[in-house]
Amino acid sequence: MRIITVGQRNSGVSFHRLFNPLIYLPKDYAMMTDVLTEEELEKGYDILFINRYIAGMEVDEVVRLRDKYGFKLVVDVDDYWNLDAWHILYGKYPTQKVIDHIKVADLVTCSNNDLAVHIDELNQNWIVIPNALPYGEDQFTDVKTESEKIRFVYAGSVTHEKDIAILKNPMKRVAGDSMVKNNSTFILCGYSEDKQVAEPWGRMINDYMCGFKVDGYIRSALPVDQYMNFYNEADACLVPLVDSRFNSMKSNLKVLEAATKNAPVICSNVKPYADCKHIIRVNNQSDWFTNIKKVIKDAIYRQEMGIANGEWCRENFDLVKVNKLRTQIFNALCQ
Repeated sequence: MRIITVGQRNSGVSFHRLFNPLIYLPKDYAMMTDVLTEEELEKGYDILFINRYIAGMEVDEVVRLRDKYGFKLVVDVDDYWNLDAWHILYGKYPTQKVIDHIKVADLVTCSNNDLAVHIDELNQNWIVIPNALPYGEDQFTDVKTESEKIRFVYAGSVTHEKDIAILKNPMKRVAGDSMVKNNSTFILCGYSEDKQVAEPWGRMINDYMCGFKVDGYIRSALPVDQYMNFYNEADACLVPLVDSRFNSMKSNLKVLEAATKNAPVICSNVKPYADCKHIIRVNNQSDWFTNIKKVIKDAIYRQEMGIANGEWCRENFDLVKVNKLRTQIFNALCQ
């Protein structure tokens, strides 16, 4: 089986849905690139593996190349293509382009069943292959630094501004409680110095740090093959998520990442995280502060919840295990 995959080199989506799965996938040969050329296709490939669409190439051209070179087109979709109205990319996202590629795919892979329902309306040749991590390999090892304070980590991009805003009032309570404040550090990871996103990042920092009234600091974005270093400082992770149709069809990746370090996760009890077995659930705003305080005070509880999440994720979302399904499906597609 010869596979060519096309994605953006420093894209988290390409890393988790294309490149990393392909690295750990049994195959005869694989090419990972950011540009699809006929010169490369002439070498002969069984599968063209892409996420959503190929930047700079229209769907008609992809179909023409498939007809000419005889490969199977596998389109991976990890997010719903109709964005929330408040999303930073709303009105700019190429929704129709994603839909067009789904329609012509020989196979569509997606990260969860809720997303599959909508894919089925466009193309009935689909299968759910969840996000997964190669636990114990590369950057996904259980390596942590030590700290006297309990460190709460959030890692994400500027697209999560509305999610971080959920923590604005809970962080005010953190700042006003001397025990919690004196024994905690809050780390916001993924910061971008791009001037175009300076304002939303400013709001995110203010909400997460309560105007720097709590102890904490910011980590700039790292390359995709190094970003798990953020979690080396994670004694616990905060995962706020706005309850919306678009968000409900995301994957549970942030919980999987925390599991790498056996870190407990305090998390909005909404899809996709509501389906995770060992998160510390937040059902209303007061739960954020209550759970943060409990995690700080109770070391045994903190350790038990982290280990339970780590074991559950390793059992159900290990990339080597998940890739067995991907291998079976790709082999069947090539026959």
